[in-house]
Amino acid sequence: MKGLIIRIVIILLAGGGFWYWYNSINTNEVNPDYVVVVPEKENFGKKLEKKDNKDNDVKAKNNKKNEKENKDDETISKKEIINLQENIDNDIPFIVQAPEGQWTDKRFQDACEEASILMAYRWREDKGGLSKKDATRKFENMFMTEEKFFGKGVYDTSIEDTAHFAREYFGGEFEVRNVTMSSIYKALMDDYIIIVPTNGKMLDNPNFTNGGPERHMLIIKGYDKDDKEFITNDPGTKKGENYRYPRSRLFNAVRNYKTGHKEPIKAVDKKMIVVKK
Repeated sequence: MKGLIIRIVIILLAGGGFWYWYNSINTNEVNPDYVVVVPEKENFGKKLEKKDNKDNDVKAKNNKKNEKENKDDETISKKEIINLQENIDNDIPFIVQAPEGQWTDKRFQDACEEASILMAYRWREDKGGLSKKDATRKFENMFMTEEKFFGKGVYDTSIEDTAHFAREYFGGEFEVRNVTMSSIYKALMDDYIIIVPTNGKMLDNPNFTNGGPERHMLIIKGYDKDDKEFITNDPGTKKGENYRYPRSRLFNAVRNYKTGHKEPIKAVDKKMIVVKK
């Protein structure tokens, strides 16, 4: 009897030990290499948290960069704002680039550069406007002279080449400067008029065909302080005399282009020509 009791006690102790060992090794799920597996959901959550934090940091940096760029675009010193006249509006004779409606002629289609420097020259020399026929004759002569400068088939001229041609053809100073919002204001305050190359499609002018040309020059002749508009003579439309563009739209559209014919534009280079009497 005593031996039976001892055997029962031994069996119970052995069973209890086995139960304790079995449950202790299964408290964590194990892989064949006995490496504890962390539930995938936990890992995924941590990765998402890190990724979200990183994305938020990138977005914050981009937002700061965009805010700075927008602020830089519109920056002008308080002194310039205070001293800027309420209305600057130079009286410049208007000449459309296709005086007699020659819009199907490629030379006149792309004669915005010639029209801009011609208007600037006649303003500087107090020569007044031109009749449609006289303007056409003037353009024809300019086209022939340009062939000696740039060769045949060149319809677009960069701001630098446009200024060079104007100096050679008309004489006098046609100065190239970098464009900022402040430099435009400063030039107008100093009694200059301005010729700018633009992406015509960004001007959003309803008078343009097919949304406007990608390479287009026009004259900035003034500024309306209250309405925050630039006053222009835009030779790309017969309705371009004293045409007004919101200042930010025109400023953002300023973009130089290469001399040639529809040469690819790979960067935004903001330049202008200034002319003074």
